Amino acid sequence: MKPMQAMESLTLAIADAARTSFRTLFENGERYYYCTLYTTGEGHAPSLSAWSWEALEREAARQGEESGAPEATIAELIKWSYADSPYCCYGDENFGGVKQLFMEVMPPDKINTEIALRLNHADSPAMQAWLAEAAE
Repeated sequence: MKPMQAMESLTLAIADAARTSFRTLFENGERYYYCTLYTTGEGHAPSLSAWSWEALEREAARQGEESGAPEATIAELIKWSYADSPYCCYGDENFGGVKQLFMEVMPPDKINTEIALRLNHADSPAMQAWLAEAAE
């Protein structure tokens, strides 16, 4: 598969998995104020996280009870944290195909160089060093 075809396939797989997961999540009727796809700095396949006002209230109450801290304080601390959401990694089972695609992009793979050149200045010292040492 050509690099651009591989990228398009990956993009479509991510969009399909995210769409399926978000649609299923939204069926619970809660009022969502925050939805995200996130990944790690290591470049793993993305996961979904979300917060609803109802989930924030439940989680702040639970953590407040465990810690003795006021619920309002807890809510303020976790309101935007994808990792503290009870919906963190929601629908991960829908990302199986995406995870498989991420596992196949291992060095050496020409697409890594194409992506690096698209995202960085080719004449930067760091990019020049990477091209000389690690580019495929």
